[in-house]
Amino acid sequence: MRTSQDVIKKGKGKKRRKSLNIVHIVSILFLAYFVYTFFDQQLKLDKYDSQIAMYQKEIEAKQNLVEYYNNQNANITTDEYIESVAREKLGLVKPYEKVYVDANK
Repeated sequence: MRTSQDVIKKGKGKKRRKSLNIVHIVSILFLAYFVYTFFDQQLKLDKYDSQIAMYQKEIEAKQNLVEYYNNQNANITTDEYIESVAREKLGLVKPYEKVYVDANK
């Protein structure tokens, strides 16, 4: 036979089961949100790392270009560079030089 104590215990058990189910659902939802946030942040970090690598390569290329132009700037003022530009680009010669023209060209 069932006593009133047994009925009360069963009723409490059902309430406890409902509360446990709600706690489980909330914890599963929290865990799912945590996992989603973690992977989303990992993807963003990977994207930012690749952008950093790309920008570092670009900075290195620009620094090499600046170094090249600084070297060119230092060479421009030398007599050898001025003479080579005058000969190659302008076709000038020194005063007592003989110029030979290739007729086949």
